[in-house]
Amino acid sequence: MLAVLMGAALTGATACSPSGGTENSPETSSPTSSENSLASVDPCTVLSETELKSFGLKSPGSPAEPLPWTPGCDYLGDPIGLRLVKNTRETVASAEQKDTWATFERTTVNGRAAATAVTKGATQAETCDAMFDAGEGMIQVRATESRPPYTVDECAEALKIAKKVEPKVPEPV
Repeated sequence: MLAVLMGAALTGATACSPSGGTENSPETSSPTSSENSLASVDPCTVLSETELKSFGLKSPGSPAEPLPWTPGCDYLGDPIGLRLVKNTRETVASAEQKDTWATFERTTVNGRAAATAVTKGATQAETCDAMFDAGEGMIQVRATESRPPYTVDECAEALKIAKKVEPKVPEPV
């Protein structure tokens, strides 16, 4: 059931790809695809074992790919479990337009456009997504409370983890 809940927000994704942005350097006047691409980001290695342990998560993670454009990694832990996903078809702005969310609150992660959200049907699942723009898409951090008494603020935990991931991924385009 946890896998179904964790994948719920990732289904029905729309094909959106932001464009624009430049980076000036002596060699080029526009960013290269590798500088803006999430292709090099591996959700199972973006956080170190020490970082994972600091959140109560166990290493290694298990690769998860509910959709081809949303490869991710699942981590078991206590008090939360984690799914870390790179979404190459959506941004925070396009995700906000989906009718998937029971709640969607805009915020920032280390200065990047971000949001926390809870999917419809998962409001009792003790699950929250934090997402932020990266490269030509976004990174999605889903925290799910592992066990009762369900006293963890999942959105706060997802945001803490997102703040650790953010410096390790490409700037949004």
